[in-house]
Amino acid sequence: MTSGSTSGGTPGGTPGSTSNSTSGGASGGAPGGEAGGGNAGKTGTAREPRSERRFQHLVRVLRAVLGVGALIAAVTGWVMLSGEREIAASSEALRRGDAYEAAVHARRAAGWYAPGAPHVRVAYERLIALATAAEGLGNAEIALLAWRGVRTASLETRWLVTPHAADLARANTAIARLSAAQPRPPGTRTEPASVVEREQLAALSRNEAPRTAWVAVLVAGFLGWVGGAVWALRKAARPDGSVSWSNARAGVLLCAVGVAAWLVAIWQA
Repeated sequence: MTSGSTSGGTPGGTPGSTSNSTSGGASGGAPGGEAGGGNAGKTGTAREPRSERRFQHLVRVLRAVLGVGALIAAVTGWVMLSGEREIAASSEALRRGDAYEAAVHARRAAGWYAPGAPHVRVAYERLIALATAAEGLGNAEIALLAWRGVRTASLETRWLVTPHAADLARANTAIARLSAAQPRPPGTRTEPASVVEREQLAALSRNEAPRTAWVAVLVAGFLGWVGGAVWALRKAARPDGSVSWSNARAGVLLCAVGVAAWLVAIWQA
């Protein structure tokens, strides 16, 4: 009995339990491993397109920056070349002894303005030298031409700041003095020259340029107008082709504020 029980229990129980645990572990572990591998594959696949989209967006931004930089460089180069050409023409006129043409070309060179450009500094210095020399020689016509060239060049190239503001003030004073000393037709004005000079200087010194703060509001309003419109359109459009304006409220509000700021700045500037 002992021998039969041992042999019966061992063949019947041990193989059965071993088979069940092995098959259970295999059947339970394999699906789990396959599921884990599938999730990892999906995560990697999802990350790759996102990284690719970011890279493409970065490339587009870099292209836009390079394009704007190339355009600015081309415009700056053209301004520098044109200014140097006018300075050369002014120098040639000086060699011929033609002060009028020298002043005209120097005035044009000053008008080709770029911050820090050497031809602009040379143009202002030449105009002032021509004006001073002509005034010393009693040639009021050339002196006025040169001083007015300084004034016009400074005023027409101003933006957030006024280039060569000190030269502009000096030109205003000289123009007022020379204009007051000019012969007046009989029966026109009988005030002393000092009164005429003071009135001329006050008129020349009057600042009629748009106020800088309102110019900044004008630019900001325009950017808000355009940016808000683009933002609203992108938010309102759905993938199925329908339009949902409830998603575009922020963009519409920004656009409306931009339009209002632009209109107020136009009125006040």
